Amino acid sequence: MTVPRDAHDREIALDGLVNVRDLGGLRTADGRVVRPRQVIRADNPKSLTAAGRAALVELVSPAVVVDLRVPLELEREGYDLEGVPARIVSLPMIPQSGVTDEQIAAGLADSLPEDYRREIEVNADSIVGVLRLLADPANRPLVVHCTAGKDRTGIVTAMILSILGVPDADIAADYHLTSRNIGPILERIRSAPVFQENGLAFAPDWIFASEPESMLAFLERLRQDYGDAQGWALAKGLTADEIAALRAGLLD
Repeated sequence: MTVPRDAHDREIALDGLVNVRDLGGLRTADGRVVRPRQVIRADNPKSLTAAGRAALVELVSPAVVVDLRVPLELEREGYDLEGVPARIVSLPMIPQSGVTDEQIAAGLADSLPEDYRREIEVNADSIVGVLRLLADPANRPLVVHCTAGKDRTGIVTAMILSILGVPDADIAADYHLTSRNIGPILERIRSAPVFQENGLAFAPDWIFASEPESMLAFLERLRQDYGDAQGWALAKGLTADEIAALRAGLLD
């Protein structure tokens, strides 16, 4: 899959982070455009330098930062957003992939599409929470992140973009961009005591991949189960008015 022509325009340089990009600029199937500087996806802001925090304020000025990490990650990894006047909202998402053969044998997912399929069930309240925040203009610009900015952030991003009407191929292409940035993130994960202890640091390579086929398979399964992302959101508690507000606020 080719890299979208607008990919470099959507990347945001924040010193200390490597996987930050704006969802703005992506187009819907009916020709509308996602508004820039409204939703930013990122890796863990723990690595932000003082210069990176200043750039975050200057370039984005987020009203809300959504942290998708589980409490253990937050407690052990944390981050410093000093000088960033944003409200931090914790909406934890529990990964569903087995990082060891024993965990897979015990029933955890052995592929990313299966992990993502399970996550939208197990973590539905957190995903709906992000969508609900975005429906209110007071919460934008919004930065959403996990540890790598790949899986949990990728799922949330996919649900946002799919509800807005961005084609699956473009959602998958955006997801795939993380593959260019995973090297430094993988070094962080493999050197972090918390991930050495829980096994993620030693997980197989497929855990860290972001091939477009994985996202496309997930989106296809979503349609089989719910019709589309909007159908999933309505089934999980988001209202039609909130979906309308989300689209009105994020699309030109």
